[in-house]
Amino acid sequence: MFLETSFSHPGWIVFKRQRFVHNNIVRRLQKISTMDLLLMVLMNALFLYAVTADMDMKFGYHVIEGNARFLENIETNLVENTVKIHTPAHNDVMESYQIQDFRQGQQMKCLPSLEQCRLRDIDRETAGDAGQVTEGFIHSWNKGDNTINSANEEVVKEMFYVNLDEVIDVNFLAGALKEFYQDFKYPVYKEKKIPQDAEILNITGSAGSRVKREMNTLNNECKGQEAKTIFGIDSGRSCNHLKMCQTKERRNGRWILTDCGNTHITSPLVYICVCCPWVTTIDRNGNECACSRMQDW
Repeated sequence: MFLETSFSHPGWIVFKRQRFVHNNIVRRLQKISTMDLLLMVLMNALFLYAVTADMDMKFGYHVIEGNARFLENIETNLVENTVKIHTPAHNDVMESYQIQDFRQGQQMKCLPSLEQCRLRDIDRETAGDAGQVTEGFIHSWNKGDNTINSANEEVVKEMFYVNLDEVIDVNFLAGALKEFYQDFKYPVYKEKKIPQDAEILNITGSAGSRVKREMNTLNNECKGQEAKTIFGIDSGRSCNHLKMCQTKERRNGRWILTDCGNTHITSPLVYICVCCPWVTTIDRNGNECACSRMQDW
């Protein structure tokens, strides 16, 4: 808005100068060459790229989980709708690097200690997209709180298994998943959700060594009884911690985040096994089960 002035007021002089500059710019644009137009298009493209790059957000939470204290690093991109999470090793949890690509509806988690990556569809019931994860951090930042304590978290257990005889052809990876995978180059296995009615047993005496693709033979013939397919939970797991806000409410003309809380998403290592029908615990030193799992089984 311009000031109301007389002709002799300094503000009017400034206004006249602004109008003079504007008219000169218009005349120059009318005489602009094709090369200049291309240059302007290029400059606009570079500007758009810079704005897009600013949609990358990197932040972290200080996590307290039992006796462990560590920093969990998170990166979100609102344009690509991706979430990356790095969780260091702690307690019985393995170090993990994860990307969730909500455009493709898939996520990949790489486990350096096992030298493997796992690919699966995103579980929409437990996962928050880039917008939700970013909103949760901003909400906590505004409150001056970037710490997550496992003592007051909602624990969500994701139950997926892998068959180490099924290796994914990485040539089919695309977009953010393909770019993410370049830092690892491990074999990629497909994770599948365990059926709700499946039988799940613990694996005892496992040694947490590197996994290789191997299915051990069932040495015991199960006394003539038919063997059963079950799922074995091994020691070691991966996890991540997030602050999530589930809903928004409009109050006094402003949108307010509500139902905000800490979520601990934990993913045990689960393998498919064939066992004798009476087995209630999978013993890696026994001969009543065979699983596609640890190298020293």
